[in-house]
Amino acid sequence: MAKSSTKRPPGRPPAGRGGLAVTTTYVQTTLRLEPETKELLDALTRLLGRPQRQVTGEALALYARRLKGSDRELLRGLLRRKD
Repeated sequence: MAKSSTKRPPGRPPAGRGGLAVTTTYVQTTLRLEPETKELLDALTRLLGRPQRQVTGEALALYARRLKGSDRELLRGLLRRKD
C-alpha cells in the first residue's frame, strides 16, 4: 500500500491568493529604499492586504496624476517613446 506524501514540493509557492496570480508577465525591478520608506511600504501592504507591486504601482500612478500639467505632458511624451 502506497503512503500519501504530505510533504510540500520544493521551492517557493505560486504568488497570489491560492497561488492563482501569474507573475511571469511582470517586469522585475530592484529598489534601494531608506529604512523608513521600506517600513512604510511594509505597513501599507499589511494594512491594505495587497502585494507590494500593487501598492507601489498605485503610488506611482497617483504621483504622476498629481504632477502639474506641463510635467504630465512631458511624461506622456516619454512614455510614447520607443527608445
